[in-house]
Amino acid sequence: MYWLVRDTSTNIYYIAWFDEEARQTRRRTLGTTSGVEAEKIAEQLEKNGITGDPKAYLDKKPMTTTGEVLDYYKKERVPKIRSGEAATSAIENYLRPAFGNIPVAVLRKRDIRRVLDRLVDEGHKVSYVSRIASVLRAAFNLAIEDEEIPAAPVVPEIRGEAEMEAEELRGRELTIVEVAKLFDAISDPHVLNYNVGEINTAARPEAILELVAEQIDWQHNLFIMNPEGRIQTKKVRPIMRISATWAPWLKTTTKGPIVSYRGEAVKSIKTAMRNLVSKAKLPGRVNSTSIRHTLGRYMENVAKVPGREISIFLGHVPVGKKKTTRRYSGIDPYAPDYLSNAIAAVEAFVREVNKHTKKWDLEKPYAIKPGWKRRK
Repeated sequence: MYWLVRDTSTNIYYIAWFDEEARQTRRRTLGTTSGVEAEKIAEQLEKNGITGDPKAYLDKKPMTTTGEVLDYYKKERVPKIRSGEAATSAIENYLRPAFGNIPVAVLRKRDIRRVLDRLVDEGHKVSYVSRIASVLRAAFNLAIEDEEIPAAPVVPEIRGEAEMEAEELRGRELTIVEVAKLFDAISDPHVLNYNVGEINTAARPEAILELVAEQIDWQHNLFIMNPEGRIQTKKVRPIMRISATWAPWLKTTTKGPIVSYRGEAVKSIKTAMRNLVSKAKLPGRVNSTSIRHTLGRYMENVAKVPGREISIFLGHVPVGKKKTTRRYSGIDPYAPDYLSNAIAAVEAFVREVNKHTKKWDLEKPYAIKPGWKRRK
């Protein structure tokens, strides 16, 4: 544990700690007379888990080049994300060659845009170039958040509105009967758990795969879908009201991931979903996002859920857990009517699909409907 000490003769602040081995108090200068700056340094030491003599941390030179920012992101964040391999490829093949030696302070939005446009001119798809840009954006954001750099240039979005809309709808919308056929083709429990989660939340695939039982607040019947310590991105993970059709499934998992295979969290569902779609013999582009788009359209066109609720439910706008955030959002996750229209639509949708399933009873965990074996 550290504490601050101010030299009354010079007003310079020191960071102090107790040396267990020597059994005495030690201190090291912070080189500042500002109490605010000293407290900020002490907070950073604690945040970074520094113990003992902090000399190495205090002597660390601030980042200056974009290459240093990319290296920091590659070390601190890339190993923790599912798209780590793609991010590494973007850094090593495109971002470092183009920006690595450029100081962050002199890099401008127009410079970044020029490189992105060149990649498109060379034949790369706009969506692919946009993903490369998202890695640079994420690297800058992490470095700013961790106070490694004071500011960074804006990384432009190269896609237009039409292209972003097309990208969002990667999996086509399904009919109620098609959703039922998808469920009837399921044989693996982890694929069943994933799709039950999807049909009750319309969450993005990676969000469902990373959910753990410890994020559930049963007292308020909420699933805090953005885990503690994870930074919210533009793909918001909302605070989700737990539907009556999902609750019994969730209660079968008391700890750990809600989608697991042989006791381990499932990292990707893409291959399993491709096999499932093939088995169900569904035509067109059907994938792990199809149920999300289908439920979203159902809310809008059939259940007539207010647009604001749909946006919160689908993670298009953030709603904070803290009271200070909720004060400005106009939505309180702990209020009885939070997402009430959206959740009513979810339950109606699940029950409608359940009328058409022949194998799985979607209202009873892992229950097979009577007569299924005979039909087989």
